[in-house]
Amino acid sequence: MVWIYHQYSGDLYHNDKLVYRGGYSGKGVHKNNPASESVRGKGPIPRGRYTIGGYTSSKGPMTIILEPCNCNNMYGRNLFRIHGDSREHPGEASEGCIIVGPDARREIISSVDRELVVE
Repeated sequence: MVWIYHQYSGDLYHNDKLVYRGGYSGKGVHKNNPASESVRGKGPIPRGRYTIGGYTSSKGPMTIILEPCNCNNMYGRNLFRIHGDSREHPGEASEGCIIVGPDARREIISSVDRELVVE
């Protein structure tokens, strides 16, 4: 089964089950705004398919690496991740990465399903 992230709402699903409500991608007026997916450093993650890779602590605990499908239009953007929010500036941690809570990231990491679809 695949993971599905809704770019306009920030909701994350797995096997048709809501895993996390109200995540976000992007910042300011570009946050969760599909019309801004081409805006580097501010727009949400572009729609398409991604492979869920390993995880690091580059953006905090359980930072999950996303590899875009060659079929995606990435608008010259790269280095997308799934990570947690900023403690100092909540709601401002994303330059395009997907921001969800630790339980959702833990569930992604422990899952055998490695495909994410951003709609």
